[in-house]
Amino acid sequence: MISFAEKFGTEEQCLEFLTQEKWGAGYSCRKCNYAVSVKGRMWYHRMCQKCGYDESCIAHTLFHKLKFPLVSVFWIVYQLSTMKKGMSTLEISRQYGILQENAWYFKRKVQAAMQSQQRAKLSGIVQVDETVIGGFEP
Repeated sequence: MISFAEKFGTEEQCLEFLTQEKWGAGYSCRKCNYAVSVKGRMWYHRMCQKCGYDESCIAHTLFHKLKFPLVSVFWIVYQLSTMKKGMSTLEISRQYGILQENAWYFKRKVQAAMQSQQRAKLSGIVQVDETVIGGFEP
């Protein structure tokens, strides 16, 4: 948790990470597919040099149109992905000071993204940390 907090402790660090993840391998305009961009209206935006389309590093991602701070969003994703039994939306809303409805909506987005990643078939050597065979836990 300490290393996560050091890496994603500020809004700028989160935006820098998203910018690198989205355009680190190269820019491609969503509108015209042109490969050259210039700085957009904010430092974490890119604008197509050909058509002028301005896009944020958050646009068209899991973090698009969220109504709470990006640092909180990163922590929620971290906790949902690392906690063994997950988190309830009530717990998320209390811990991060957001509406439970917003917590529910975002949790569903995260779960859908995780499921789409899990559908890929495993290959090579796969190691399992923990396995449960049988019924439900009491």
